[in-house]
Parts: sequence; C-alpha cells; structure tokens
Amino acid sequence: MKKHPELLTHQEISDLSGGTMTVSNDHTRRRIYGLLMLVLVTVTSLAGAQAASTQKSSDTAHATKLGILPFADATASGNNTAGSDVGRTMLSEVVHSTNLQPRMLATDAGAKADQLDAQKAIALGREQHVDLVFMGTVLEAKTQESNKSGWIPSIKGQSANVTVHRVKATVTLQGELYDVANGQRIFSVRVTGNSANNALGGSTYTTFGAWGSDNYRNFLDSPMGKALQTALADMTKKIAATRKDAHD
Repeated sequence: MKKHPELLTHQEISDLSGGTMTVSNDHTRRRIYGLLMLVLVTVTSLAGAQAASTQKSSDTAHATKLGILPFADATASGNNTAGSDVGRTMLSEVVHSTNLQPRMLATDAGAKADQLDAQKAIALGREQHVDLVFMGTVLEAKTQESNKSGWIPSIKGQSANVTVHRVKATVTLQGELYDVANGQRIFSVRVTGNSANNALGGSTYTTFGAWGSDNYRNFLDSPMGKALQTALADMTKKIAATRKDAHD
C-alpha cells in the first residue's frame, strides 16, 4: 500500500517520542514544523480564552454595588408605594445603562424614606454590604394642560369636530450619593425631565402618585411617567460618571 505523504511512519514517531530527532528529508521537517506550530497556536488560544474569562469574572466580582433607597415624595401625593415604585424604576435604568450592581435597600420596619438622613442611609449601606448609597426625592411633578378644538376637512360631504388634548409634564428630582466606606457625600444634584403628548380625547395622569392601586405601567406610559423616566436616566448618568472619574 502506498504511504500517504502527510503521515509519519511508526519509526519517525518512535524517534520523536524517544527524544531522537533524525530528520531524513525536507518533507518530514516541514511536517514536524507544522505540528509544532499547531500545538503552539492551540496553547496560545486556550491561554487567551482563560485569561479573558478570568478578567470577566474579576470585573464582575469587583463591580461597584449601588444601594438605592425608596424615594421621598415631596409632592405630598399620599401614595405610600410611590417612593418604592420610583426606586425600582431607577434600579431598572441602572441595570440597563451602567455596569453598576444595583439593589433596593431595605429600611427599618416602619421607617419612611423622608425620615432618613445621611447617617442612617450610610449605616444601612454598611449593613447591606454596598459601596454606594443613593437617596432620592421627587421634588416636583406637575402638568400643564390645554385643549384645542377644530373641524377636520370635509371628506365626501362628511366632517367632524375634533378636540386635541395636550399635556406637558415636568418632573424634578433631588439626589444625594454617598460613599459607604468613608461616609462622604459624593454629590448632591437636581435633574429635570420633560415630556409632552397630544391626545385625541381620553384621560391621562396629571398628578404624581395618582396611579394608587392602578397599574403603575400605565403611569409610566403617560407624559408625567415619561418625564420621570427622563429625569431618572439623567440621574443615573451622573452616578455612573462619578465611578468613571474615580478611575481616571
């Protein structure tokens, strides 16, 4: 049977395994060189993949943990769940747009968000093992409404009167961010979100906290809810920027 030119003989393999490298022709030398290069590339690729996996695991393990407290409601809406709802909405934004690891901080039984001060917030952060603590307040949530009526052009002799209901919403948030390790305040800022919508009749949310036992998702789809989300996105960017500055 004719020997395949790409295969080594048993004697050649035996010579290699026994530490004797007797190369009798150019083809064999090229074959050995190719095998060595294949081994080298394989080992290098495996080492690179392991290093990348180790780095990713390390980055995850050292990701900054952000504790978010329920928001205080300075609008006096009377909705007891409003602060927690807004806090969870911010948590979703942090997960979506940053590498921070957010979690909602549990407060002491019966404690309200507007009764917490910096010292209590930092203490909660230490107890619950986070690196940063965020305290937020809904300072303002207002809407401006207007109605405009008019007749649509006649089509095949038919016309109708249409009322356009316009709602413009503004939400202002106050935020304080604290470093749990040293107890220092990193920033205290205010952000404002705006949104407007034209609707043909129908109803909308014009008062913060008006969702009550209703679906909170419906509120987020309203102009005021969208203004709130815009403000929360701006606040989240400011928090993320502080971590970037700390590593520069």
